[in-house]
Amino acid sequence: MDDLELAQGTAYSYVNRLVDAGVVDVTDDEQPRRYAAREIDLTVTTAAGDREYTITPALIDAVGRRETDADIDTYIDRHGVAGLATALTYAIARERGEVTHRLMAEDLDISPLAAEMILQALRPVVHEHYDIEEAGAGLDELDIDDGDGADDA
Repeated sequence: MDDLELAQGTAYSYVNRLVDAGVVDVTDDEQPRRYAAREIDLTVTTAAGDREYTITPALIDAVGRRETDADIDTYIDRHGVAGLATALTYAIARERGEVTHRLMAEDLDISPLAAEMILQALRPVVHEHYDIEEAGAGLDELDIDDGDGADDA
């Protein structure tokens, strides 16, 4: 209530609507009540009917970034939110080392440059929402001969 600057009655009214909608559960009836959010899985089929995608927090975050990221904005203008959802799937796979921008470009019939641009734009979204291990060894894991004569192994 404090963070949103809401009156107590207004806050309870909003929360009760969320309970009625089935997205929030009451976990404790004692005062003050405690609530827990349910996981929402919303799957949408595109107008063409050939692709399905799930609306996830990561997708919502990516769409929200269109106001501040020209590459995401342009991609949505050209390919729609469904196209962005598909690009996000490729971005996750790219960060896991499973695909390249060229493979994405070939699969989606877009230019390699467009694929690379959207993959780079989606990289922060992927790392914020998914547990992706950084690829490659860190400097402390490499056996480097720095010429000082010491055993670097």
